[in-house]
Amino acid sequence: MTSVASLGCCHNPHADKVTGMATVLANRQIAVDTWKIRLVAPGLAPLVRPGQFLMLRLPGKTDPLLGRAFAVYSTDPTRGELEVVYLVVGKMTRLLTQCGPNDTVTATGPLGNGWQIALDTVSPSHDEIHLHEQDIEGGDPRHLIMVAGGIGHTPFYMLTQYMCDGHWRDKVQLSLLYGARTQDRFSCLDDFATLNLKVHLATEDGSAGTQGYVSDLLAPVLQESGIRAGRTTVLACGPEPMLKAVFAESKRLGLACWVSLETRMGCGLGICFGCVVRVRDSLGNWDYRRTCVDGPVFDAWKLDWN
Repeated sequence: MTSVASLGCCHNPHADKVTGMATVLANRQIAVDTWKIRLVAPGLAPLVRPGQFLMLRLPGKTDPLLGRAFAVYSTDPTRGELEVVYLVVGKMTRLLTQCGPNDTVTATGPLGNGWQIALDTVSPSHDEIHLHEQDIEGGDPRHLIMVAGGIGHTPFYMLTQYMCDGHWRDKVQLSLLYGARTQDRFSCLDDFATLNLKVHLATEDGSAGTQGYVSDLLAPVLQESGIRAGRTTVLACGPEPMLKAVFAESKRLGLACWVSLETRMGCGLGICFGCVVRVRDSLGNWDYRRTCVDGPVFDAWKLDWN
């Protein structure tokens, strides 16, 4: 792979990107319309942090012309491998299902800010309820609630591994709230079962877990944890209507809330301005931010949900 910036720490979304060919190791269906592809990308895999994404293109194809954004599900830096879980929704993803071992795709990444901003940044409007590495020694336990809808669980697997292995181990309670239309659309539950977190499911038809929307689980899970709202942070990823509902419930409960947007992107590099969202700045004024370079993770309290 070739570097388009220096290969150092990749917390800066404007630097440390590589572009090159990634070789397919495996590509299989794991749920209804849901596939997992494993790629060899030695120059890229060690750089990815939880919540970041890639732009993938099929070499030699002009239809579709542009790449597509995919959240990174897992990485194995020592082997130079990474995994992407994707939903088949259009031409690009249908073609991607046809890729087999030894085929290649063009990958650019890592892109975006990832979840680290939610763990490190103190938001002025609710700075007493942030989750920060330096603020976990002693005091009451903390609770990190990850809320996923549809394919939105994909950026949480790496994060959960990071939380279980890092500074927060045994100091923060982890919960995954995962919603889908039907039971057969859940994926990767076996993977999450190996990690130290509580999983709560919701389906619209009641075929698994609680019948209803995943946002309905926030209040009971918060109550069950016994951890006060001021020590709880919500991270959410999924379709926009779900994110809007999760933020509305987080606001009602007084919870810090960060969301990873699934905004459609053109270039993924901040050039085309096709993925802008309205965000309130430090002075309280509205401005536009690019999801690909300023996100995809944003403080939900600062987004325009209208």
